[in-house]
Amino acid sequence: MKEGEMKMKAKFVSAVLSVFLLISTLAGCSGGGTASSAASGSTASKESSAASDTSAESDDDVYHLGICVHSLDNEYWAQEAAGAELFAKSVKNCKYDVLTCNSDDNKQIQGIKDYIARYGKKAIFVVDPSSTANTANIADVCEQSGNYVVILAHRADGLYPKDYPHFAVSLMLSDYDNGYKTACKLFDSIGGKGEVCELQGQLGDDSAANRHKGFEAALKKYPNIKCVDTQVANWEQSKAMSLTEEWLVSHPNIKAIYSANDTMALGAVEALKNKGMNTKIAVCGCDGTKAALNEIKAGNMLCTIANNGFCIAGYGASYAYQAATGTLDVSSMDPAKRLIYCKTTYVDSSNVDDVIDKFITKGDPGYDYSDLSYCIDSYQKVS
Repeated sequence: MKEGEMKMKAKFVSAVLSVFLLISTLAGCSGGGTASSAASGSTASKESSAASDTSAESDDDVYHLGICVHSLDNEYWAQEAAGAELFAKSVKNCKYDVLTCNSDDNKQIQGIKDYIARYGKKAIFVVDPSSTANTANIADVCEQSGNYVVILAHRADGLYPKDYPHFAVSLMLSDYDNGYKTACKLFDSIGGKGEVCELQGQLGDDSAANRHKGFEAALKKYPNIKCVDTQVANWEQSKAMSLTEEWLVSHPNIKAIYSANDTMALGAVEALKNKGMNTKIAVCGCDGTKAALNEIKAGNMLCTIANNGFCIAGYGASYAYQAATGTLDVSSMDPAKRLIYCKTTYVDSSNVDDVIDKFITKGDPGYDYSDLSYCIDSYQKVS
């Protein structure tokens, strides 16, 4: 090979090596950035986990909040998840994961066990149980592993936080009070007299039974109110619509319809709209769904009670966190004060715009989750 050709070949090889080294260096930098981003957990799937940003804290200082709900398809359960997430974001050392179970007891328990296996003593929980029966299993699993838990909305008979050092508090909603309050507001709106009908929830359901008891208590307070028919609509909009259509024929003098939830109330409203009676017959509901709030705003529904997942789950998460961090010593609390009825939000035309703005538009009522006393409406009665 000639000397000139050898020099040309050497230059070519040198150039290729330089390009190769440059590409390798750039690839190494890019790979490091991707790994760092993935490790931060700043983004994750909506269904399984959405970790809050706590990169400034060391792993030893970080608590992991398991937000256990049935699913994210239901408006109220999604609101519970959002409330607990708002709490986690309000402190510097709490990441969170939404754990869904599709109302399956075994799946919920296994999800809790897996979370404990992953995070150990740093795992804490706020749980809307898949069933009332599963609340005892939830308390047992968390107690055996020494992880703090707050159970929402349901509590099995004979299950008390005082018997479980790591079952911080029971946060429930008083369906009796909600039923009583909305019924009284309904009766007041028609002048305390006249004929009414009642749409009940599913038979055998605790919420349905207790809201019905509240309705019956209100009837005793208003002797000039006559309930001319009570029917079970199984929480269903279509069933409630059909029943209301029948009542408009069989009981043409009714002035109001009491509904044990918003879904059935919407069915009643639809039937009334079809007959041009939506401004003549008052309807109340319970739950605080977006559709019901819009009907109240439009003047087609009188009122509802917003069960307020932002409140019950956000403060539930705060109770679990404060117990785990030692800010709250649950063992020194009066056992009766660990059985809490959480505040709900009454909604009618006077405050519906504000509730829609905070609960729906902003998705943040602006609660101070550090003040645990705020969420307390009353205490559960122990028989």
